[in-house]
Amino acid sequence: MPMVSQPDTLPEAAVTTAVTLLRAGQWDEGFAAAAVEAAAGQVPGGELKLLLAIAKVRSGVAPVEVITADLVCGGNRRDLRRLLISPLIQQRALNDAVAVLGTVIAAAPPALDEVRQRSGLLARLQRWDEAIVDADACGLADPLDPDAQAKRLQYRLQGGRVAEAAVIAKGLEELPTDDRALTFMLLALIRGKDFASAAELVDRIDAGEVDDAGLAANMVHALACVGRFDEAIELGDRFIDWTVDGPLLRTHLGQAWMDGPHGAERFAKAIEHFEAGVAHAPDDLRLISSLGDLLLRTGKTERAIPYLKQAVEQQPKLAQIRALYARALKQTGRHAEAADEFATMIADAPDQGGRWQRYAAGALAQAGRKEEAADMFDAWVSTRREGLPDSFGPGLEALWDKIDKVKIPKARFDWAWSLRAPDAPETDRADWERRARWGHLADHYLLDWLECRDEQVEEAMYHFADELDVLERFCEEARARAPGKGVVFASGHVGAMYFGPLALELVGERSRWLASTPSVARTSYAQSLISTSDQTDTQVVRAFMQALKRDNIVVIVVDGAINLAAPRIEFAGQEITFSDFAARTAQRMGSPSAFVAPVWREDNHLGFMLEHLPMPEEDEGADEYALRWQEAYLGHLRKFLSGRPENLRLSGGIWRHIR
Repeated sequence: MPMVSQPDTLPEAAVTTAVTLLRAGQWDEGFAAAAVEAAAGQVPGGELKLLLAIAKVRSGVAPVEVITADLVCGGNRRDLRRLLISPLIQQRALNDAVAVLGTVIAAAPPALDEVRQRSGLLARLQRWDEAIVDADACGLADPLDPDAQAKRLQYRLQGGRVAEAAVIAKGLEELPTDDRALTFMLLALIRGKDFASAAELVDRIDAGEVDDAGLAANMVHALACVGRFDEAIELGDRFIDWTVDGPLLRTHLGQAWMDGPHGAERFAKAIEHFEAGVAHAPDDLRLISSLGDLLLRTGKTERAIPYLKQAVEQQPKLAQIRALYARALKQTGRHAEAADEFATMIADAPDQGGRWQRYAAGALAQAGRKEEAADMFDAWVSTRREGLPDSFGPGLEALWDKIDKVKIPKARFDWAWSLRAPDAPETDRADWERRARWGHLADHYLLDWLECRDEQVEEAMYHFADELDVLERFCEEARARAPGKGVVFASGHVGAMYFGPLALELVGERSRWLASTPSVARTSYAQSLISTSDQTDTQVVRAFMQALKRDNIVVIVVDGAINLAAPRIEFAGQEITFSDFAARTAQRMGSPSAFVAPVWREDNHLGFMLEHLPMPEEDEGADEYALRWQEAYLGHLRKFLSGRPENLRLSGGIWRHIR
């Protein structure tokens, strides 16, 4: 049917036929009927005027601005909702729908139904500030409406106004009965880092009335955030018994086991929950990657590989996940595949840090691609060299200007602060942290200089030569305890760790040291290392023992390991990585051993903490000796950590699991 011209005005008369046709969505027929009625002298009422405007918009001959406040006031709002607003939403013309709702709200305030609907549409458009204004209007009009309160919180969380959401959640005295509103209250408090208030809210909620798995999950999470791990686990188990289950609940319950109890079943329980979560949601990246990570860290490498591979396929740009996958491949002897994964990761994120290049070069070397490994490591060394200053001393001092950029987990500072000596000088916490950050940077700067400025290494050597005579006398004492048996120098990820090999070279000691630096490194220091990144565990053990047989001093950091499944022990209220390999090898070889750690003194100079470790007693078994050795080592480590903050280092080894 051809389009009939649309009348602007009609004489007064009955308009039943036109209204009926337009309400049926027959726009052309409705226009024609209205024209006939107008010719007969009939005048349209308010309903017809609004319907004609709606028809013009729906027919595409007029914009939504044709809907004016006068038409809304004179017409039937049900027609507007059914014939225009709902179709616009269905057609995803959300901005037009918002505009029409705005006209209705302006024409007939408070129009709460329209305000509520507009708020939802604005949220879908991510126009958060406007959506929040509407949600607040609805919430203030009916403070007991749980949906309105939920949206006030939800839109603020989605719009990045987390602090506001937390304030609102904390200020809601009347506890909503709706699970959704409670969920957003908890999320607001957790994301706002008001964990204490979140846990208090959990205590007020009747867990037996909770039906929503998301709310259940966040209740468990809130308790875990304040360290109430046993209660979190108990609550999570109760929810599962009540069949309130889901992937997010399993995620938080598994994490509660990870962060909480340190019993033998800790990791097994976490794996159990992660596996159940994956069964609920086979494509949940967080669960898949968490499960793969934990399986790898507990030595179940073959089981970990399929999950890590799936996670990489889902998110190929996530370097951390690809690194875990590559490490798993390397640990199972699939060196070529591991090298390819490392290479892909480095190409995607070349600035992720040195450990990836070390592992990549190591995997390439183990795969028989040694020239390629050496070239990769050389290229990385060259890149780092460009960022180093011309001379060592000024560069060391300049580290103070970089400390604000250092990212270190707060938990590490908290733990280290608790270890300070009782008689330590009074110090400001902020200044103490600044000095600790400098120490962190300084040790890594030492490594950069060692690896990248081979021709200028002596600048670092002589800059710190103050206490070399002390070190020389100590080495003589250590050798005298068991002549010809070599010496084990046991250290940790503390102090100026990388100064140790330099110092031994300066005093002319025959020495080897275990390190993750690949043996393909083309620098002079590489000749003295036993690489853990491109040799098997068996090869490393053999090289270690041969070095002792040749009467070398062998340096090993006993809290370090490339294998993520390295054993852990309890120490000063935390779990730390620790291997008794050094102790058992010393006992087996009859070699003396010592706790040795370079320490920062005043004025950026270095000294040493040097302490002899016990020799085996006659008829003492390996297990008994290893425990006695461990106790002595940890005693010296505890004393070391109580000193100057510059010597904490705060990364690797003992710090690995403190997050």
